[in-house]
Formats: sequence, structure tokens, C-alpha cells
Amino acid sequence: MVKDKLATVLSDLDSALKDAEKFDGGNASAGVRLRKQVQDATRALKEVRKAVSEVKAQRKAEKPAKQVSKSLSA
Repeated sequence: MVKDKLATVLSDLDSALKDAEKFDGGNASAGVRLRKQVQDATRALKEVRKAVSEVKAQRKAEKPAKQVSKSLSA
């Protein structure tokens, strides 16, 4: 799940490289597309981060609570 989302973001950014090259060559329209692609990637990465946090919280909640035994020595 998380791996698939991250792979999608990486693929999208890889395709954004073409527009980055065009923008570096002076194509202003490619810059507009590139900004949009980067913003979309930012949103997607925030979703990945949120998903990871949710899974961690779920795993922590499912884990049996460890009992701490204190030995009293007097």
C-alpha cells in the first residue's frame, strides 16, 4: 500500500524531468506544468506520510501491552 503510493510519486516525478529539461531550455509553459506536477507530488507525499503514521498507530494499538513489574525491596 505505502510502497505502491511512493512508487507512483516517484514515477510521476520521473516524468516531470522532461518538463524540467524543457523549462531549463527556456520553455515557460513547461515551467507551469512542472510546478503543478511538483505540487501534486507534495500532496501525494503528505498522504504517504499520513498513511505511515496511521499504520504505526494501528500496530502500536494492536500490540499487547507489556506489564512492568516493579520489585519492592525494603
